Amino acid sequence: TDYELKPGGRNIRVTEETKHEYVDLVAEHLLTNAIRPQINSFLEGFNEMVPRELISIFNDKELELLISGLPEIDLDDLKANTEYTGYTVASNVVQWFWEVVKSFNKEDMARLLQFVTGTS
Repeated sequence: TDYELKPGGRNIRVTEETKHEYVDLVAEHLLTNAIRPQINSFLEGFNEMVPRELISIFNDKELELLISGLPEIDLDDLKANTEYTGYTVASNVVQWFWEVVKSFNKEDMARLLQFVTGTS
């Protein structure tokens, strides 16, 4: 099946200059438009359980925190599984980094994990 990712898109060649826009449009299509019926069904069921007016006061980060809570992050495990490029475990900068991270509260630790992994 062909889908126009933008008006007149089927007549536009993908070039070096337009490839980033093309990839963004394909990703948007695959992650939203292509699964719109499933998203709508999920939202319908979710809104039956939790009325929209009760969650509309929260942004996406606040809602995620309410649903998931703050994770327990094992700092030793994080350190043991960190890969360094251009540094070693013994590098001063690395030692300073872990010293600072050790002082983080749960919320800051969760933010760090989300930053370095892209997921909470």
